[in-house]
Amino acid sequence: MTVSRAELLVDGSDRDFRQLVHDTLAFAARIQEVRSRLGALIGLSGAQYTILVAVAHLQGRDGGVGVNLLAEHLHLSGAFVTIEVNKLVAADLVIKEVNPEDRRRVLLTITAKANQLLDDLTAVQRPANDALFGCLSASDFHAFRDVVAQLVLTGDRTLKLLDYLAPDGTLTGAAARLPADPDAA
Repeated sequence: MTVSRAELLVDGSDRDFRQLVHDTLAFAARIQEVRSRLGALIGLSGAQYTILVAVAHLQGRDGGVGVNLLAEHLHLSGAFVTIEVNKLVAADLVIKEVNPEDRRRVLLTITAKANQLLDDLTAVQRPANDALFGCLSASDFHAFRDVVAQLVLTGDRTLKLLDYLAPDGTLTGAAARLPADPDAA
């Protein structure tokens, strides 16, 4: 058994749980490929495309968009976002300006060139997104969005748990942290 929570078992089996994990991995691979292909249509990697779209959608917020907000929004590291933003700046797609409220930080906005590319891309992006999520009703969409947001948080906690249980990345290191009696913890 790969899980022990009753909520994840069907008739005492983890078979449906394992199928859910495999289906989730398959969907994640497909959504990554869609992202990569949309980015490629405008000359960007999938990650650069995602960052550019996020800047475009977030730039109207009070206080503007900085690297930290962008990294938090996309669940990426600040260092990675900085590297990719610099590539977008070099491609004349993003403008970095000093934040007047905190001169150690930058504010990001998309350029007119980026805005035009994103506008042109909607001819492909809109039907692709509609097809990708075409099986969802409005209520399914809202429920799915909420569940995925929760799963991102539990995923982060699980990574920390794995760091604790297997700090050296091996089963021998993990064995020292596991209780001898499974019911003891």
